[in-house]
Amino acid sequence: MKYIYNSFKILSLLLLIVISGCELDERLDDLTGGYEGYLIDKITGDSVTTEYYGAKIMLLDLKYGNVAQPLVYNILPTGEYRNSKIYPSTYKIWAEGPFYQQDTIQGDINSMKEMNLTVTPNFNLDIEKVELKYGIAAEVTYSYVLNNPRSTTADIGIVYGTDIYPGFRTAMNETESARTYKRIKSGITEKSGKFTEVYYLNPNSTYYIRALAKGNNSGDYWNYSKQYVLNTTDVDISSIPIEMKQGVTSATSAVLQWSFPGSIVENIKVTYTDRDGVAVESIFSSNAKSYVANLEHNSTTTIGVELLTKGGVSSGVKNISVTTNGLSDYYVLAAQLGRPENIPLFNDRAFKMSLSKSHAEIKGPSIDPGWVESPFRGEFIDWWNIWAAPTNMPKNEDIENYKTFTLYGEVQNLLDLLPFVNLEKLIILQGGDLFDKGLTINPNVDLTILKSLKKLNTVEIGPGVPLNTTHFSNAGLDNLTIIKN
Repeated sequence: MKYIYNSFKILSLLLLIVISGCELDERLDDLTGGYEGYLIDKITGDSVTTEYYGAKIMLLDLKYGNVAQPLVYNILPTGEYRNSKIYPSTYKIWAEGPFYQQDTIQGDINSMKEMNLTVTPNFNLDIEKVELKYGIAAEVTYSYVLNNPRSTTADIGIVYGTDIYPGFRTAMNETESARTYKRIKSGITEKSGKFTEVYYLNPNSTYYIRALAKGNNSGDYWNYSKQYVLNTTDVDISSIPIEMKQGVTSATSAVLQWSFPGSIVENIKVTYTDRDGVAVESIFSSNAKSYVANLEHNSTTTIGVELLTKGGVSSGVKNISVTTNGLSDYYVLAAQLGRPENIPLFNDRAFKMSLSKSHAEIKGPSIDPGWVESPFRGEFIDWWNIWAAPTNMPKNEDIENYKTFTLYGEVQNLLDLLPFVNLEKLIILQGGDLFDKGLTINPNVDLTILKSLKKLNTVEIGPGVPLNTTHFSNAGLDNLTIIKN
């Protein structure tokens, strides 16, 4: 009983403290106050757009003085806010969000009241132009101006998707499958600027596009442009331009580098007549390297290109030109000789080292006998390219002199074999002491490249190499003699 009595005393004391420290609100049934309005940009005079939950309106009921806590309400992405049920009172009102400065309103709200809040956004963003191309590509030009002097760097970009008012919180990486996507440029230091980018969209869909930006001192808040609504149509593949850059080029072959939407184009059909007068037709996947082979030395050949969609729609044949090099030209130019940055040194590391080893052994007796036995001869091409004599790099005539060639190690593709037009025998071995020890060729390597080597008649496969006659037969190479050691 004593325990119950003491507990009752403590409970009564706590209740007395609570009642004496709090004043009961006599306005429980009086919610006749209200407000509505917009965030207004102090610079432009226009409304300020944001994302869902990207800005808040704060109401501090001054009846309770310093002990009051502000009431927090969300602002719509349009910059609009509205609340028709609040207590009549005197309030201090302001906004929190992606703003460099914000004004505060103080006054009575006794009935529904219209009031706008003026703010200075950290950024002003504007989508200046959107052009629909091919029925599904949006070419978007957008600009920004940084207002917050405390920001030294910024992330600026585009967010777009099929949901209205897309925002960063709902955005996914552009390579993922989602309803909203973003593309952001980070570390921008200029205070204003303009960008133009192309975004490939799904056909026959409605998309909502907004520019967005955040400074390095903006916390989680992003500023947004007004949204642009774009309706895509059926794919017009015939209007897609055929843009090509030549990759690695020899005296008879070239790797072709394309620029077009891979999400639309499934295959590329390439047609031409080779130097023997033979009509060649090749079909390449849009995500694989395509090439031409067996062309005339130091000449220009017309190549027909046809783009094919996943549904089989054709762009029609459009012509491009490919120019080969001379026999005395370097197979791949060394950096010192002006190799373009967009052209890789070789298409496969193991192939490059195999060629380096072979070239050092062939040229060594006449240039430097030490090359023949050097344990580093698999790396000589890199040495010549970077700091030694670039004139030691192989020329096209050196490549065309090979009748037998050995590939070692972890070869991933055979694309660099295209210039070996006089090759009669190919040997494929595991890596040894020089490089890729114990490693071997990718068993899924594309063997169809060997069809371009018209003089090739024998392939010798070393121990541990995961290739057999079935691999070559499946690639349509039944004409070759396969020797499995």
